[in-house]
Amino acid sequence: MIRNKEEFSLFVASPNDSIKSCMARIEQNKKGGLIIIDENQLLLGSLSDGDIRRALLAGKTLDDPITGCYNTNPIKSLDHEADALSFEILIEKKITLLPIVNGANILMAIQTADKGHRFEPVSNYVVLMVGGEGLRLGELTRDMPKTLLKVGGKPILQTILERLAYFGFRNIILCTNYLSEAIEDFCGDGTQFGLNVSYYKEKNKLGTIGAVKNLKQQLKEPFLVMNGDLLTGLNYKNILDFHRANGSVMTIGCANYTSNVPYGVIETDGVRVKRILEKPSYSYRVSGGIYVLNHQLLDLIPSDRYFDITDLMEIIIAQQQLISAFPIEEYWLDIGLPNDFLKANEDYNQLFNL
Repeated sequence: MIRNKEEFSLFVASPNDSIKSCMARIEQNKKGGLIIIDENQLLLGSLSDGDIRRALLAGKTLDDPITGCYNTNPIKSLDHEADALSFEILIEKKITLLPIVNGANILMAIQTADKGHRFEPVSNYVVLMVGGEGLRLGELTRDMPKTLLKVGGKPILQTILERLAYFGFRNIILCTNYLSEAIEDFCGDGTQFGLNVSYYKEKNKLGTIGAVKNLKQQLKEPFLVMNGDLLTGLNYKNILDFHRANGSVMTIGCANYTSNVPYGVIETDGVRVKRILEKPSYSYRVSGGIYVLNHQLLDLIPSDRYFDITDLMEIIIAQQQLISAFPIEEYWLDIGLPNDFLKANEDYNQLFNL
């Protein structure tokens, strides 16, 4: 339990703090949320990862304050009963931060889930697509699968598997192709990671989702499909919960991508110049290579044919079924090019210490 108020900063925010700064703090504290207080330490509410995503989907921007985004009726404990009950409340309510207040609702302490805390086991499967050749990485992947390249001193795939285990996932299927034996030798049955790992080896390349058709017997409930070359600070359980809460048939994890134009952009109305934007930046939400699918969608995937996940999206949209966008505001990097590989190694130590 934290009672030194100088140590509160990583776990608290004020209503005027920006969404962006709060996301950064949540990523740092690894507790999935913040406690909201005013300048006098009066408890105002709690802010969760889900609260932020709902605000972003409702039109808020990263620079907007969190006013109106947070829960104004948080779970809390009174100081005189904290020692006896606070940790039990964390477990019972499945939360990782508990404000401890006095009779005037002033924040006196913060109970956190201990570092050894693990999320409850999740039965839903995760399918990792790890069959790519990684041609854009050149010599780095000539004799090694991209997913086994070392970032932060360990293979990319190991980091992904360890984070999946941390957030409660247990059942993993690896769809392999290129140098599949090396991946199987490294992962084995998954015991070393606390996971149950099985494999499906593509005889022919089946695209970014085609192989999943052949896993129909195992996939009986919503499941995650992920690229095996991603590093992200995302809590994977959050996207699964978001998918269920929205009643979607598919949820797409959407990362932010910023494009910088190195020229002055001219906006016109006919021949008339309206304004000039000097070297502007444009931000887009792009598919982040992390998806949740309902198992019924497997019926829409053709058998033994090259089929990308974008092909599946088009069918779902044409059928007017619900696809939801889940904003990934945590760290996210697709390791596709040599420069991405270098950046991943630079970023790793400060981002992935669970």
